[in-house]
Amino acid sequence: MKKLINFLIVQSRLVFRSEDSKFLLFTGIKITTISLFTFFCSFYFLLQVLRLNFVFFEAKGYPKLEVLEQAWFDSVIGESLENLIYIFFFHVFLFFIGIYVGHIILRPFRAIGDYCKEVLENPNAVYKVDDFSTYKLLTHFSEFFFEYLRESRKRGVILANSIPPQYNGIHKPVYDKVFIFHFVFLLLIVGISSTVFIIETINSIYGSMIELALKTLKYDPSVSDFFLKQNFIYDQIVFITIGMTIFLYLVLGLHLYSSVSGAAFGIFATMRSFMKGNYFSRVHLIGYSYIREHTRVLNKYLDYIQNNYDKESPKG
Repeated sequence: MKKLINFLIVQSRLVFRSEDSKFLLFTGIKITTISLFTFFCSFYFLLQVLRLNFVFFEAKGYPKLEVLEQAWFDSVIGESLENLIYIFFFHVFLFFIGIYVGHIILRPFRAIGDYCKEVLENPNAVYKVDDFSTYKLLTHFSEFFFEYLRESRKRGVILANSIPPQYNGIHKPVYDKVFIFHFVFLLLIVGISSTVFIIETINSIYGSMIELALKTLKYDPSVSDFFLKQNFIYDQIVFITIGMTIFLYLVLGLHLYSSVSGAAFGIFATMRSFMKGNYFSRVHLIGYSYIREHTRVLNKYLDYIQNNYDKESPKG
């Protein structure tokens, strides 16, 4: 057992040593935390409804309220513990979905880094782009850029080249509508799954709570009418859960996109500058440690091109 624990500690240290691995892990934690936070908020609202019910029963003068209260809370806790295993495994699954989301976000940068590492040893290496995970500005221009460098290496000289006009007027990060659509669609699936799971779990607890109250208090028209009219409060909890989940995942989506959109523009700007004749241009990103490993390989490739090939005069 001790050896297993030591092995897990060593492996966790190795994982956290890589900055992009940390990004994946923290993305998974963020996505999981939103679901857990929403669940506990909904559960807290349900407990407030439970307390409100006791105020009603006390006002009606029901006897043995302490016995009912103890039984009721025991039932709620018992039902919650029964669902605990499902809550745990659902959020473990959600954590790995979050890691996959982080992987999608970093995949274009990893593709650039992997290609630059490979092309240094194999000039005929092909730069491949995954359309699902592409940032249109970065990946389309990087295809053009790497093909330009490939042709330059074939001819033994850094070719003078003109920048396509659609890339000249870009001076800040742009929103990639296609990528955002794919990204938001994936987060929407995560949000819907989380919401359905939370609502079903809360509904199970709420149903047990009502069932116990009706059994304990026997038949009383006023109690039945009270619980019937109380349903609108439960509906409000459901609506709040849905709204909170959508809002938080939307904020998270914007946060995750903004965490890499600036880096995508920075790499694009460096490539464009290099093609314009500024052969000392390199990628220097501040605050993007999870991408730095890939940009270092790109810079190394640019160093190789600059130091080993003559230059033609730039066309502009």
